[in-house]
Amino acid sequence: MNQLSSKESKVEELVAAVEERAITCPIPIRWRANQSMVGGGERNSRSKGLHGTDFYGLKPYEFGDDVKKIDWSATAKSGGQDYFVKQFYEPRDVKVWILIDSKLTMDFGTVRTTKRMLAAELACSIIKSVKKTNDLVGFITYDEQGIQAITPKAKPAGAVKLQCLRAIIEPGVRHLFPGEKSDNVAVNMGDSTASGLATALEYVRTKPRALVFVISDFLDLNDNDKEEIGLTAGRHATVAMYVQDRRERELPNTWGIIPMEDIRTGQRKSVWLPPKWWPFQGKGMGVRDQYAQNFQNTRTAAIDFFRDNGILWEEFSTEEGAAAEPKIRKLLSGH
Repeated sequence: MNQLSSKESKVEELVAAVEERAITCPIPIRWRANQSMVGGGERNSRSKGLHGTDFYGLKPYEFGDDVKKIDWSATAKSGGQDYFVKQFYEPRDVKVWILIDSKLTMDFGTVRTTKRMLAAELACSIIKSVKKTNDLVGFITYDEQGIQAITPKAKPAGAVKLQCLRAIIEPGVRHLFPGEKSDNVAVNMGDSTASGLATALEYVRTKPRALVFVISDFLDLNDNDKEEIGLTAGRHATVAMYVQDRRERELPNTWGIIPMEDIRTGQRKSVWLPPKWWPFQGKGMGVRDQYAQNFQNTRTAAIDFFRDNGILWEEFSTEEGAAAEPKIRKLLSGH
């Protein structure tokens, strides 16, 4: 097997693993009431069914209807003679955009998986959920320099899923195949001084009103990035999916000389971690406490920023696995 086919095989293996872990949760869209002119995807359609998000009324149960939609309260009032199911307005298709961080920091992970693979799981869950409601989805992957992969317009979820997952995952296996050219090529979208995130946000702001997910570790946001996020939140319903790893929050519960490396620059240093019972800690914070406090300061600043800009957010960590499913469902159903 040649090197290229080995790389393709590895990517396909990881894509399949991500698809197995992704969940499906229909995303109800509740746009802000102060929108003066709503788009097609923001209006209730005249079609009624069992799978919408806005309640319309009740109808007698018919064979083939979803039993989960039975309104037991209304059924009880009829004395149990008739069964009633809830009807909803079937929404027209809405546009969903997923912006995925592809910087080198996303390759960090110490438990279960990396932040990159976690981002792929989250993106896949969104796409599968979008497909459930027959909506349209587009994606953009970006790094420090610019946009790496993009769908110029939103498409049916089935036409986007594999392309999106490959665009997220492929850069994460590049170190396994030195000399191989990346499938993702930076796209010139104008301002070469702007970060990839800022460029991606500026692009989606040119699109009709949509639901925008940003999946990132939100490290090293500059003032321009924050301005672009705020502007985007003012135009689109925006959701931040904040991905982390345990070792970003706390140092390991061990002691000795611990080697550390900056994943972006390759710069290495060693840190002496004393045991917790060490009697010579000195005054002030120890190394562990200072490390944890530095992360907490970064986290607090990010969350305060999300709140100040009306951005719905949730934190996801690489070690969670299936434990994160309730948070994903709550976040997606919260729209």
